[in-house]
Amino acid sequence: MDATTQDLLIIVGVGGVAALVTALAVWLLGRLSAVKLAPIALMLIGFCVEIFHFDKQPYLQVGLQIYPNDVISLIVLLSAVVGFAVRPVPVYHAPFLLWLGLGVTIIASFVLGVNEYGRYAGTEVRPFFYVWVAGLYCAAANFTAEDFRRMARWCVWTAYVVIGIALYYYVAVEVGLVDRLAFFGETDSAVFRPVAAHAALFVGAVGTVQTMAWLRGSGTRWSGWHAVACFGFVLVIQHRSAWIATTIALLGVMVLERQHLPRRFGLLLGFTLAATLGVAIAAGFGLLDELGRRLVQSVETIDDSQGTFAARFDGWLRLMDSWLDAPASVWLFGFPFGKGYTRMHFGQIVDFSPHNFYLDLLLRVGIVGMLLWVLPTVMAIVHGLRARCTSEAEYLWTRGVAVLLLAVMVYSVVYPSNYLVSAATGIAISEMIRRRQAAPARARPAAAQAAVMPGAVPGAMHWRADR
Repeated sequence: MDATTQDLLIIVGVGGVAALVTALAVWLLGRLSAVKLAPIALMLIGFCVEIFHFDKQPYLQVGLQIYPNDVISLIVLLSAVVGFAVRPVPVYHAPFLLWLGLGVTIIASFVLGVNEYGRYAGTEVRPFFYVWVAGLYCAAANFTAEDFRRMARWCVWTAYVVIGIALYYYVAVEVGLVDRLAFFGETDSAVFRPVAAHAALFVGAVGTVQTMAWLRGSGTRWSGWHAVACFGFVLVIQHRSAWIATTIALLGVMVLERQHLPRRFGLLLGFTLAATLGVAIAAGFGLLDELGRRLVQSVETIDDSQGTFAARFDGWLRLMDSWLDAPASVWLFGFPFGKGYTRMHFGQIVDFSPHNFYLDLLLRVGIVGMLLWVLPTVMAIVHGLRARCTSEAEYLWTRGVAVLLLAVMVYSVVYPSNYLVSAATGIAISEMIRRRQAAPARARPAAAQAAVMPGAVPGAMHWRADR
């Protein structure tokens, strides 16, 4: 066999294997799209892996570093693309088109960044890619009521996994199993937060929805205890941004469910008194001295000129100045990915991200990109707070997600977004689209009924059923 024939056979063989692998991948993605919750499960698993490894994420070196969330996001994106072939694409609905537009601005900024900054563009675009892909998949997935119930159950399990991870690190650091300085990069004098702020936000979100279910009496018998466990964790973990966001979400629930508060007032008062008594007894024996010291330290460092918030605020001003001094094209579409966030802080050059998602969007995708994120999010919130619901479960996920997204918009002032937040945004967009598509079908029976019953108000019977 001559060399030419051998090379031809190798090419044919490699091509055949590649074709087989591609066909298998397409088939698997088709199955994955049919099982719509599989990408959601993958994102929750990736979230837990991310939380467990803190800032030292595992990766596979293949010319570039491949992280678990890279693989998961790619699977989610391919699942969305295959889903477009088997389900109608909601291209006639403004929120979905706006979210697609956000993706276009991210991709355009990334392409420009690769040409100008090389691989650094890939490093910076990662979190934006995760956020956009998760929202894209969920916006087009068209989940059912049973899907929502399963996702809610999985979120509760995930919240307890996060709590378990934090407890593990508390114990591991205390007994010397984990070196705090080597793993977390913190000295013993710093406030110890074994999980990131977005983990505390997620747990607080689960606690908020469980509180809503408990107030309405439509949750499980454990809903109240789930809420207590989640809020206790958010308090102890000492992320001030998570405190504020969770408080806003909880206040939103109290306003929405104010008519149910009198029915639960006795239990709320009894639990508050019992908890206060328990805390007083524990404090009397000195069991909470260390926790109290850490909580006070977290509050006192808010106005510390050398603290994290002061460093972030100073960074916001300097980065904003660089954006304002740039040409109009940068105002509209941002600097390309890969430019970095270099600025001076107390005479030192720093390059960490701004910890402000609005500013992050302005810097990388400009005013256009920021509006393409803000507008569908606001539309989803308004729709979730105003939509009529035909069942208790529908009410919980519609109002619950709306309240949480409202809290996230405040949280995003001091932290970047993450893919579970954008998944919630996508779910809210999907629910909005589903309702608009179903509106003509609901209107037809009402019109027919009005024709049969002269003087009847169209939609009146349906409105009472919604209530």
